[in-house]
Formats: sequence, structure tokens, C-alpha cells
Amino acid sequence: MERFFLGGNTAYGFKGFYEDEIAGADNVILLKGAPGTGKSTLIKSVGAECARRGLDYEMWYCSGDPESADGIFVRELSAAVADATSPHPCETMLPVVRERIADMAKALRREKLLPFKGSIEKLINDKKRSYSRAYDILKYASGHFRNAERDYFSHADVVRIRRLAAAFALREGGGTGERARCRNVFSRAITPCGTKAFFEHLAGRRIWLIEGGEEGALLFAGEAARLIPSAVAVHHPLFPERVECVLWEGCALTTDAGPFRAAAERIELDDGRAALVAGRERTLCRECVNEAEKVLAAAREAHIELEKIYAEGMDYSVTDTIAEEVKMAVFDR
Repeated sequence: MERFFLGGNTAYGFKGFYEDEIAGADNVILLKGAPGTGKSTLIKSVGAECARRGLDYEMWYCSGDPESADGIFVRELSAAVADATSPHPCETMLPVVRERIADMAKALRREKLLPFKGSIEKLINDKKRSYSRAYDILKYASGHFRNAERDYFSHADVVRIRRLAAAFALREGGGTGERARCRNVFSRAITPCGTKAFFEHLAGRRIWLIEGGEEGALLFAGEAARLIPSAVAVHHPLFPERVECVLWEGCALTTDAGPFRAAAERIELDDGRAALVAGRERTLCRECVNEAEKVLAAAREAHIELEKIYAEGMDYSVTDTIAEEVKMAVFDR
């Protein structure tokens, strides 16, 4: 089992890869419904059933609440179950044939929610304002990030780093052959609980760790991702157009190996002076991200209060029925 984020809070607002990832499945269940209607619980229960049956699966988590699941992909069945509500709505390309919708809102009782209409509207607006403020701060953080890159590249040998990356891709990644469908995910996300990272995708792989300044390491990883066929591109949480890890055929090239650091082979950039020069702006960027995470925490508090209100209007017998129908659609189709 591996864990990823398919969406993230970035310098450009919310950025997601949901539709592209779901497009890779043959059997898709899209969950609709308000906060607190049991979407994450249902997704986790599908994961538990996969574990019981010995099926390999990938869990997709929520950058707005890293304890909450946004989706699951069961590899052997080519089946996906995903939360398709805002901010990650997914279009149905082949309705019923490939995608089916499970409406969790069927379990809600309108008469129980009407007395809370004012509170619901206020919490939704509070949540929107918090996200807007957080994205403003992340945009400001991006300025420091770009300044760090400017300072770094004014002292680093960019051509040398690109050549090293190209040579690595040719030697270890199969060269520049025909590109297959490239997957795009996040393994780190800027969340209300701080920047969270998953590392299960590195388990059992041959790992190369790029050591040097973050700016040079991202350049190296991005070049390799562009040149290695069939790569899975793991994107940077603040700047999603940049790649910080590449996965392919039992191998991984990464800027951060986490608990697998000791087992990783090193690629030394030898860029100590350039990395040092960029250090101040890198620190200021990190401080802005920390501030944005505090604001995201306020958005999460509003979301939790919304979940409590909607939970009061739930008929959980209906939820249980929907959950069984979804599991049948996944495992017994």
C-alpha cells in the first residue's frame, strides 16, 4: 500500500491531479456529498477490504485534512473510489460504463439541517476566507522561493547539473525513449497540520538521493523526469510544476528519502556555495509556508464544525447501504 496526495495547497491556489489519475482506472465510483457524510470513512473501509483480500492498493489523502482519505486506487482491479466534491470535482467521461456516482447526500435529512442554515453559511464563508488568505500567503512565499532560485543559479553551474541529470536518465532510466502516460502525484502537502510527507513509495526500490541545494536538486529531478520514459512524477508541494521525485521500474530518484535515507545512493551536486547563498530566501519562504499552515488550520476548524452539523442530519442506515453498494461495485463487478 502506498499513500499520496492528488491535490495540494500551492502558490497558485489548489492544484489537483484527480481527473488524470482517475482516467487511468477502468472502474470508477465518484462520491458526492456534504462534509460529514462519510466519504472518507467509506474510502478507508474499501482499503480495509483490500487488505483483507490481499489486494495491492494506493490511498489518496486530503491536503485540507491529512487524516482524511480523498480516494483509493485498487491496482489489480483497475478500480478507483474518489471524493468528487469541491475542490476536486471530476467529470464523468463514460457515465455508467466507466464512472458511477454514489450520492452520500441521500443520507441527509433536510428537516434536521434547516435550523442550522445560518451557521452552515457562516462556516462555509469562514472556510473560504481562510483558504483565500492562506493562498495569498503562499503566493508571497513563492516570491522568496524564486529569489532563492535566482541567488542559487547566479552561483551554480546550471549546464553541469542538466548534463548530470541527462547522463543519469540515459544510464539508469532507459534513456529518452518514447514516453508512456506519465502519472502525476504529490508525496508532500502543505496542510493545516504542517507539511506532511509520505514515503511508502520508496519501499523496495533502488533509491538515488540528490544531495545539494534544494534548487539544484529540483532542477536535476525535473530534467530526469522529462527524459525517463514511463516515469511517475512526484511534484513539489509549493510549486507543482517542479518535480522533487521520479519513480520508474523499481527505482526512485528523490530530493528527500525520509526514513530510507541510509539505504540511498548519493548523487552529489557539489554546490555548497550556491546553496549557502540561497539559504536566507529559502528560510523566509519556509516561514511564510508555516504562517499559511496556521491559516489553513482555521479553515480546517470551520470544516470540522460543518461536519458536526451535517452529522446531526444523517441517517446512517442509508450510508451503510451505499457503502455496501460501492464495495460490490468495486469487488464484485
